[in-house]
Amino acid sequence: MASYLDNLSGSTIEDLKDNKDFQKDLVRFLSSERINYSIDELREGGVDFMVDEYVEHMRGQDANEVTALRDLSFAKDTTTREQDRLAFGRLMETWDKVDGVGTGFLKGAGDYGEAIITSPATLASVFTGGYSKFGAMAATKATQLATRAAVKRIMSKEFAVQAGKGFATTAVVEGGLTAGQVEIQESARENTIENYEGMSAGEKAFTIGLGAGFGGTIGGFSRGLSIKQADQVAENLMTQSATIASNKQATAKIAVKKLSKVGSTSQGRKKVNNILNKMNGLVDILAQRDVKKNPLDPKKVAEGLDIKKNILTEGPNINVTTGLSRHTLQAITAAALEVADVIKLKDGERISTALAQAMDDEIINTKIIDKIINDYGLTREEFGYVFLSDLSEAGRTLGAAGQIARKIKKSDLSEILDKIEVLSDRGVGVYNDRLAKEVSATVGVEKGSFGTAIEALRIADSARIAFMTSQLGTTAANTMFSTARIGIDVVDEIFRQTLRTGYTFATTGKIPISNFRTVTSGLRSMSWNKQDALLIKEMYKRDFPEEYQKIFYDINRAEVSVGSDTTVGKIGSFVNILNSAVDSRFKQAAFYASLDRQLIESGEDGLRGFLSKNNSLLDLPDQAMRDKAVYDSLDFVFQKGYKKDDALGIPRAVINLHKKAPFVVSGFFGMPFPRYVANHIEFINDYTPIAFVTGGRKNFDKIYAGTLKDPTERIARQMTGISLISGAVYARASQVEFDEDGKAIGMKTAFSDMQFGEEDQTKKLGRVAGALAAHQLLGDLIVRYHYDLPMPKNSETIRNVLDVAGGLGNMGFDQGLVSDTRKAFDEASFKPIARRMADVIATFTYPLTPLKDLQGQINPEASYVPYTRDLMLGDGVQKEHNLLYAMFTDTESINRLVRFLPEFDTELMQYTQSLDGRKSTVLYDPIGGGPVRARDPITKQLLGIESKKAPNTLQKNINNLNLREFLLYRKSQIRNPSLDILVRFGLSKTLNSNFEDYISKPLKEYDSTVMFNEISSDEQAMLIKKFINRQVKATETRIEMYFEELSNISPRSAASYIRNVFHLEMQQAKPGVTERSVNHASSGKFNSVDDYINDSENITEELERKQQIIQLNTLQEQKINM
Repeated sequence: MASYLDNLSGSTIEDLKDNKDFQKDLVRFLSSERINYSIDELREGGVDFMVDEYVEHMRGQDANEVTALRDLSFAKDTTTREQDRLAFGRLMETWDKVDGVGTGFLKGAGDYGEAIITSPATLASVFTGGYSKFGAMAATKATQLATRAAVKRIMSKEFAVQAGKGFATTAVVEGGLTAGQVEIQESARENTIENYEGMSAGEKAFTIGLGAGFGGTIGGFSRGLSIKQADQVAENLMTQSATIASNKQATAKIAVKKLSKVGSTSQGRKKVNNILNKMNGLVDILAQRDVKKNPLDPKKVAEGLDIKKNILTEGPNINVTTGLSRHTLQAITAAALEVADVIKLKDGERISTALAQAMDDEIINTKIIDKIINDYGLTREEFGYVFLSDLSEAGRTLGAAGQIARKIKKSDLSEILDKIEVLSDRGVGVYNDRLAKEVSATVGVEKGSFGTAIEALRIADSARIAFMTSQLGTTAANTMFSTARIGIDVVDEIFRQTLRTGYTFATTGKIPISNFRTVTSGLRSMSWNKQDALLIKEMYKRDFPEEYQKIFYDINRAEVSVGSDTTVGKIGSFVNILNSAVDSRFKQAAFYASLDRQLIESGEDGLRGFLSKNNSLLDLPDQAMRDKAVYDSLDFVFQKGYKKDDALGIPRAVINLHKKAPFVVSGFFGMPFPRYVANHIEFINDYTPIAFVTGGRKNFDKIYAGTLKDPTERIARQMTGISLISGAVYARASQVEFDEDGKAIGMKTAFSDMQFGEEDQTKKLGRVAGALAAHQLLGDLIVRYHYDLPMPKNSETIRNVLDVAGGLGNMGFDQGLVSDTRKAFDEASFKPIARRMADVIATFTYPLTPLKDLQGQINPEASYVPYTRDLMLGDGVQKEHNLLYAMFTDTESINRLVRFLPEFDTELMQYTQSLDGRKSTVLYDPIGGGPVRARDPITKQLLGIESKKAPNTLQKNINNLNLREFLLYRKSQIRNPSLDILVRFGLSKTLNSNFEDYISKPLKEYDSTVMFNEISSDEQAMLIKKFINRQVKATETRIEMYFEELSNISPRSAASYIRNVFHLEMQQAKPGVTERSVNHASSGKFNSVDDYINDSENITEELERKQQIIQLNTLQEQKINM
């Protein structure tokens, strides 16, 4: 035991810093993989520096759950040096037993404050106003009392009462999570401190109580602020609602007079009745959708007659059906009558079809329609209700006895939905095809068996896609990218207003300086004007409920093709609840910013001034402002749709195919999120010079010519893009390695990764970078050119560009199934497709990935990636009957199916293949060394950033030369998996060290004085490929010789190897060879290899017979080749 542990009672950390054993332990821990300071850095910093780092780390462990989890992972990681872990254990024991630190109150408060603030769970509690599902795990030790007491003191008694609900909610969750963190800390100590006794039950209870109390305080504080804001918003909405109701009553009177005047003649009465029938159908279908009433109910028929009466007479504003009042229905009827008169609507003709055709024929346009809508105080959404009457009419016939319901023909449904979609694109109504489908489902659609099967597949595909975005890591990545877009938005607006100012000055001589207020619109929407942003959102919800539902909720599920009210839709919404909440917050900010800017540029005093006059969204100077705000909010979160003429119609066509043909786009072409990919590519087009390539200098916007992007906005984005590329250049320059003479010799990481400081881990930023990966790639190429580093070959550049264009995360596309289908045809086997389909089905288990990552954080062995290839290729000749048979009898397919599931050390919960029946067989990295594993997997969920071990010497050279590791050691390189797994293991121990030895000496391939770093990059790449191939072959030969010797001595000990060799021999043997070998071996008794092998009495005889067939086949093949 270290000497300093004997007399800790009454001591402080400051008292120990001169102790040599204490200093040695500090050096061991701070230079370990957990902290990873170099010895030179510690020597330069000195003892005081080491003590400060140790104290700050331990305070972080007390207050930050991620630090505690990382410490536990380090303590339990058997691949970590044991002396480092033991040193850490002694340092934790010291921390628990000393009477104090001795660094002063301010230093301690600062350390704890930083740990609490950076705790993801604490931030989650504040962000969600006390309703966080994660709570604040930060309070775990009594020493946090002073820090959080400061928060408590600023609360008045009244405010604390108001915050009580948030306190109670968070405190319950906080207490449970703090208990979890206490157990994590205890587990770390048990793994590193010999004879550790642990905390008593009373000590644990006290610590958990503190966690619950302080967590509840912070959650309640946030909840109190939210309640105060909500009260103010509600008050404003109530005031506006009274004004809107008064306006609705006035326009309803105008509508009734219009209907009465037109209906005063015989011909006019016929026109009015035609529209009234449509209104009756509208109310009918809305009632079915909202309250699920049977349209054949006699009471419903009577209600239909009352609807006509209510429309034609003035009266109180009663609700006719959910979401549709009497005054609104009267206005819709009168507006529809005027539109019908303009387009010459015929009796019985569908209004959606007639209006779409009239717009094509230029009989009517959006401007005329908008005037009619405005005259009756309607929104486009309210007017758009009228198109739903076509669905109702298509689902019934009218006879003398009244309504006779029938299902809609599929051809009729398709025609109506197509027309609604066309009108929606033109700004007439807001119903897209998916919302209309939800409504049409209340009437019913004729379906054959084929249609039912397609619908079942569509449901399955939709569920899978919803699950793919359910991880916390997806929410974290989206949050980080959207936060970055707030900054990008500021830069955009600076450039845009500069351009507008210059243009205005050049044409008018005036400088509109006030317009530069728009620069902060996005920031204000997330901070000091957040209440106004919330008010605008609530107005939107009140005045345009269907459009609001579509934009803020349904559009989150834009990639799926089932309704939001279906079981699958509800499940998808549930598993994405956190993602949707964050998404909604950023849409709210973008919606506010867009309206604020438009109002400022129109001469108004921005949204703050607009709202101060008790205005609502209905009072905007031009309703096109709302269209622009919707466009900008969807553009901000990559959810914008596309019209038929956008980008040559390609995005629209792919998105439509995705909806209509389940698993074709999402599975076969590997693009589950085509809408996201289209927005992703558009962002790249907007913010990189590629726009000038796609459209030329004058028309660089032609590829994505959205009508709501003005020229200054497009040019501003190009200017911002240059700034982003500059930032990427500086970031990539930090990854350049230099020799002692200051000459650049290579890149530390691949273009989408970063290594910060001297840490042991490399961060994979592709997922959070999103479309900014394009700038990372351009920055990498510029830095390589500047420092004269190897440039990627054309084929590699194209591959990188495709990766960036498709997205580097799980939102992009992958053509794996296409290539696997081709491979299946080549091999005449279902297995390649079965394995790819297993990958597709595995995505249904995505919601459990956070549990697997948490398990891997606590237990490092659980973070190891399993070896998915089938270690046992089969007995005799394996047969496949169909795809399902191949999938569920192929071990590799099964391993792929379950790879996202948590693994438990029990035979009942062992999913993948195992050597001991309890733990999965581990996949080893032949190039990077050690088992393939997720480093700090919990940070992938909390931050969206994956970590991996810092590259070794071989990997640095591979990165520098733009080579790809998976191409240097291919999965199928060694066909026998029994060999492959051991070759991987052997190379993981020796390959890098052998490479370091290889490049440290003169190259044998050249003159005896030529060193590796003196030859060209092309020659280096060639030598690395040859070196790895030699090492793989040598290792394979050595292990194969071992197995051959073992097969002769003890066949049963080499059973897996023998069976795999036999299986491969059966696949490649020429026709007739095996049959002759069987006949010879059995002295003519058998001709079938299956019969001969199955005749074996025991395993030993089975293996001996297989060896015999292999040897006889080899002899025959040698004779044939002579």
